[in-house]
Amino acid sequence: MARDGLRRFLPPDATAWGAAAAGACLILVIAVVVALRPGPSRPHCDRENLVVVGGTDVSLNYQRRKLIQDWNKKNPLRKATLVEVADSTDLQHSQIKAVEESGGCDYDVLIMDNTWTAQFASSGYLRPLDDINEGEDFFGLALQTGAWEGVQYAVPFNVDVGLLYFRKGAKVPAAWPDLLDSGVAMQFGDYEGRTVNALEAVWNGGGAGLLSGDGHPGRADLRKRVFPALVWLAKRLVRLAKRQPQLVAASREAKEQDSIQAFVSGTSRMRNWPYAFSALATDPRMRNGDELNFGVRELPGDGVLGGQNLAVSAYSPHPEDAVKLVNFLSDKDSQIKLFSCGGFAPARHSALGLRPGDLSPSAVSVAPCDLGRDKGEAEESFLPSQAQLTTLGRAIVGALPRAQSRPVTPHYSTFSATFRDCVEKIFRGEESKPQNDARVDAASFARAVDQSLDGRTASC
Repeated sequence: MARDGLRRFLPPDATAWGAAAAGACLILVIAVVVALRPGPSRPHCDRENLVVVGGTDVSLNYQRRKLIQDWNKKNPLRKATLVEVADSTDLQHSQIKAVEESGGCDYDVLIMDNTWTAQFASSGYLRPLDDINEGEDFFGLALQTGAWEGVQYAVPFNVDVGLLYFRKGAKVPAAWPDLLDSGVAMQFGDYEGRTVNALEAVWNGGGAGLLSGDGHPGRADLRKRVFPALVWLAKRLVRLAKRQPQLVAASREAKEQDSIQAFVSGTSRMRNWPYAFSALATDPRMRNGDELNFGVRELPGDGVLGGQNLAVSAYSPHPEDAVKLVNFLSDKDSQIKLFSCGGFAPARHSALGLRPGDLSPSAVSVAPCDLGRDKGEAEESFLPSQAQLTTLGRAIVGALPRAQSRPVTPHYSTFSATFRDCVEKIFRGEESKPQNDARVDAASFARAVDQSLDGRTASC
């Protein structure tokens, strides 16, 4: 994955403190204090450009970066820079949160996972967005992820829904248990993906509606409905491992890119996000001329609503221009480019040719990507055709009605870390001998997850 777009800002120059210091010892003491307790990054407040911060751009042909370039062409007096801080959602959260927590002026526009809104808004890190361009055009549930206590703090940049990828000729299960039993590449590595995949198993295995949205399930539901669903998942994986040991072993450590590589290498089915479609469609190994060697459709059940939102930092030196940039990045034209050229699922109905409120897969109509190359310029890569993009768009729209949000809480990061640690222990318990004393019991699971939703550190 290209890293040429990665940039980091340096901390404030300690020598600026030295000018006011009376001696070398005082300079040293102040430098140590600054290092341990960083205050607002004042040198960055005087900058003229806007700074957008987010994760590594994994869109096809780096379309996110190109949207920033489009903005700069239209706004030469207030150009923007894209800062890509990390691949992992967990690392993105910790790094961006650290800057906002310090009151730093480093960033104007934040590209955030849609689970961060409650924490960042309740902590005062975000500026309310009073003026949203054509807000009714956004997919409703996606727009809700940017609200906290009745105030809109963020708008969707792209949505994510779990999709089922399958090789041509492979069986396409119609029910969730059949999907697990037939074998599907999933993501149970130690990161947010384990939380996502486990929640989907819970919702399709007896815990429908729990650990979703702003509802806080009681310990009884966690013990009687969520815990058994995870044990059921673990048992299914143990049983599948006897027939497909490599698939299960890989899934237990996999992240999204690992699953894509496994699918390219021959795995028959894969659960992944929409962006995987373009990654596969542009891989010569997954094509037979103009034909793709795989298909895509919605998952046979409820799936997690993922995605990234755009928000304006409360400490932005240029808040009005930052809002204009958010509206530009989330408008219809940008959303079309992000989908057709970048492979990211758009957050607006109109980007898929739909009217606001319409979620009819048959009504999806998309345009092919136009990169605006000069005649004779070499192709950077294969691009999905209009028909292929339409297939992807219909799968996305088909999945949206059954997509659910993850728990809405200012303590989501605490919940996710606790939940996925408990899931790992449940997996290990089922993989071990029955007499294993390290097995997680339902009561300890319910206690730990219940406490984590309130921000209290706990473990199974």
